[in-house]
Amino acid sequence: MNLRRLSSSGAWTDVAAFLLLALALSVPSGFAPGAVLLLLLGLARWPGVLTGRIRWSRPMALWAGSVLVMGLVWSMHITDANGRLVTSTLGLDRCLKYLLVLLLIPALLAQPPHAGALRWGSALGAVGAGLTALWQLQVQHLDRAQGFTNAIQFGNLALLLGLQAGIWALHTRVPRERAVGALGAACGLLASVASGSRGGWITLPLLLLLGLWLSRPVHDGPPPAHRGWRALLVTVGVCVLLALLPGVQKRAEKAADEYQRQEQRQDDSSIGLRLAFWRQAWADGLAQPWVGVGQSGYEQRQRAAVDRGDMPPQAVLFNHAHNEWLDMFAKRGLLGVAGLLLFYAVPGLLFWRRLRSGADGLAPPDAPACHAAALCGLITVLGLAGFGMTQVMFAHNNGNMMYLLCVSLYLSVCTPRPARASAGVTA
Repeated sequence: MNLRRLSSSGAWTDVAAFLLLALALSVPSGFAPGAVLLLLLGLARWPGVLTGRIRWSRPMALWAGSVLVMGLVWSMHITDANGRLVTSTLGLDRCLKYLLVLLLIPALLAQPPHAGALRWGSALGAVGAGLTALWQLQVQHLDRAQGFTNAIQFGNLALLLGLQAGIWALHTRVPRERAVGALGAACGLLASVASGSRGGWITLPLLLLLGLWLSRPVHDGPPPAHRGWRALLVTVGVCVLLALLPGVQKRAEKAADEYQRQEQRQDDSSIGLRLAFWRQAWADGLAQPWVGVGQSGYEQRQRAAVDRGDMPPQAVLFNHAHNEWLDMFAKRGLLGVAGLLLFYAVPGLLFWRRLRSGADGLAPPDAPACHAAALCGLITVLGLAGFGMTQVMFAHNNGNMMYLLCVSLYLSVCTPRPARASAGVTA
């Protein structure tokens, strides 16, 4: 990011994007400074949207629509069993955050961030996550790095930032930028390993393979066969190296042991609890298949299952099912599942279409940045969806913020800007 541009009106979008990514996991509430700045910029741009001077692009309008639908999904069962409004992160607080994301989008319509802000932000954010993990293991002597959230969220989101940094490194010819991007990728992987988050390791092979295979813009020609083989070999090599690490082996052996134990008897291990959560969430969803039983109903039914001996006693310490889809089915039924599917599918397809269309509608200098942003966006969507198979990423504030803000940023970069209705709008 060029600091000399700070005097221009669009430079503050770069600052906001950089802060969002660079501080995401290395300080408490790391998303807040960049998000607040971007919100202020968005509010300042809303008059231009209302008067037609700033126009919605079709991809950004579709994305905003899916955010609105998901916000309405979160508003289902927003009162508890006593009719009181739920104001925590599982209720009104979450709905308001989705509304705030809609309010900041005009800033990205008027001036998307430049590639440098995203490149350096993701790299430094991943490096910060790696340093945080080392500090917590080596100085604080924690068993698992957890950042300022919990080990699963921290490890998965750090892995995602590392993959984004690696993608940007593959789309630049500047040695310094490549080196910092590679360092960010390594630090993100380090933080993931230090967190012991096995769900991220399961998703990593697919994300890494896609990131490497699709790392060149389509307009440069179809990917040759040797690129696919090279991506496969690198992916296999990284996974083999991971499997040889003592920490990874220990966590894998523990998972196998827990699975065998739960087959013999119901226990409160990580695997045993997850299987119990999944069975109970499925039963909850079947009880109210269209709208689900709600958060309070879910917790009541969970306590009842523990009292009956159908779930381990430790289950009452958790308020979600450790599977995004089953949790949504249990609490908001098929309507919620449809909203979640839309929330993943709309940006995923938009990013995929941009990857396939190459540089259509873009000036040549913008094509590599567009391709990198589309690939980072697709990896973000697939990553959160993959992590959600063993964890409810959207039960936590940082999971929601990472998805909402990263998708918004990357989609704005890889979307051609519509013609302005008035020459009075400045970028």
